[in-house]
Amino acid sequence: MKSIYIIYRAMFNHHGEVNIIGGIENYILSLIETFEVKGWQTHIVQPAKKPFTVIKETHTIHGINTGWYRGNSKKYALAKWVETQANGDDIVIFATDSYAVNIKSLKTIAVQHGVSWDKPRASQTPLMQLVSSLANHIKYLTYTNKSNALVCVDHNFINWYRTWFDVKNTKVKVIYNFFHQQVSENAFDDKWQIEQNSRSIKLIIARRFVDYRGIAMIIPVIEQLVNTYPNLVVTFAGEGPLEAELKATFKNHQQVQVTQYKPEQSFEVHQTHHFAVIPTLGSEGTSLSMIEAMAAGCLVISSNVGGLSNLILNGHNGHLILPDATEFKKVLEQAILDIEGSRKLAFQGHQSIKHVCSFEHWQQQWVGLIEDLTD
Repeated sequence: MKSIYIIYRAMFNHHGEVNIIGGIENYILSLIETFEVKGWQTHIVQPAKKPFTVIKETHTIHGINTGWYRGNSKKYALAKWVETQANGDDIVIFATDSYAVNIKSLKTIAVQHGVSWDKPRASQTPLMQLVSSLANHIKYLTYTNKSNALVCVDHNFINWYRTWFDVKNTKVKVIYNFFHQQVSENAFDDKWQIEQNSRSIKLIIARRFVDYRGIAMIIPVIEQLVNTYPNLVVTFAGEGPLEAELKATFKNHQQVQVTQYKPEQSFEVHQTHHFAVIPTLGSEGTSLSMIEAMAAGCLVISSNVGGLSNLILNGHNGHLILPDATEFKKVLEQAILDIEGSRKLAFQGHQSIKHVCSFEHWQQQWVGLIEDLTD
């Protein structure tokens, strides 16, 4: 039986329960599910103050004392432990490329979740922006040669890499992110028909409440729109440092709610909304929020950042615009006033990811990659 070792920072406690959940953690849980179907044993290797091992039905969790290593350097202790446990037929997966370490005796895969060093640096002088950007480029370039294969969630990373080095080798593979559930065509029609009868337009912004996700930029836009269109109902779903500002801004707006939901509720929540707005300013791959929204039959209105442009063709299956408040207000008003046009774009979005972003297709690509490495 093949064993897969996934190296990542601590996402399980010593009881084997998930203590933090985000995009990468969900990615790891989906890998475990995929490998279990193939009969491969998955080992999660993570830092721990006190060593522990928890054996689950589908995976084993190893908490490793990393000694004097701190921060990102803990990956070296984890890699050394794996070298003592794995054999030549096993595979090591670095759940994020920043955790990649050269292990010559084993086949390794690193996952690159999207360019994250393109966030705005408006507070810096042009010279400092250049120096900061160059330092980040060099740092992330060093991660690319630490593994036998590099899985990217979008083509944006490869195009960035191509500006530095030739990409003739085949070790880089693009595997888009995925959805678990997709609304049926009948349910899609019902969803948009309900809107036409009730004249209530529901919009969701499911993002972490941080500045680089465009929350501060979009707040005044939403405030203007709900004051102009009484039939517009808006949901901000998430958490983060800008939550207090959101609640203070919209405390007297009954059309706006600020809430949270669990990852497994994403499809259900998006299914009750018509528009999904992704106003991110930087650090974005093929966004799970975007894919889930399209799968649920929402019209996506997104900034043209990172891997988002891999999924949306502007005017064909959604709106893709500059991350600018004026642009978002203009396009959102257009979408509100042209409901039939919005419905058509949402349907095209729903159809365009039906296969390429399905969980089954994602699983097939991962299994194929591992089998190719071990042949």
